[in-house]
Amino acid sequence: MANDAESAADAVAQPAAKSPIQTQYIYEMAGPEANSGQNPSCQIMARRHTSGKSSAEGGALFGEKIIVALIHKKRGSGSKRHTHPNEQFNFVLQGTLLCDIDDQTLLCPAGHCIHIPAGVEHSCVATGDEDVVYMVAKDTRHGIAGPPVDGKEDGPRYLPGFGPEESGA
Repeated sequence: MANDAESAADAVAQPAAKSPIQTQYIYEMAGPEANSGQNPSCQIMARRHTSGKSSAEGGALFGEKIIVALIHKKRGSGSKRHTHPNEQFNFVLQGTLLCDIDDQTLLCPAGHCIHIPAGVEHSCVATGDEDVVYMVAKDTRHGIAGPPVDGKEDGPRYLPGFGPEESGA
């Protein structure tokens, strides 16, 4: 009987056999491409410029129903006015976003979240004080970036004094 008790205790103490390929559920957001080559639970977009109409740079994770991204915009730069069919939340971690949504101009500082409803024209730029870093959450009805209202992916929006011509680039 002691052997039966010891065998039961050994069975409980022993971890279950693991699959040789584990599924990855935790991701490095500062550079999601560092996660590639494993068995991810979602699609990974490596850090890059997100569109031709914005200064936004970052990586993203695409789940079945949700997209999350960590985005960086240099001070005084951001996106041209655009729209997309998916709603979006931007949670500011550093800096302040200056957002034009519909006919309102709003400041969204660190620690605050801005909601952009689906189909609403908007533009968000980092204020001139410092770079901005924010987390984006969107549903997957559309990709990470929407088309510019003027139809031209001809570069980001800059605040006065911050464009390439002002910096000599």
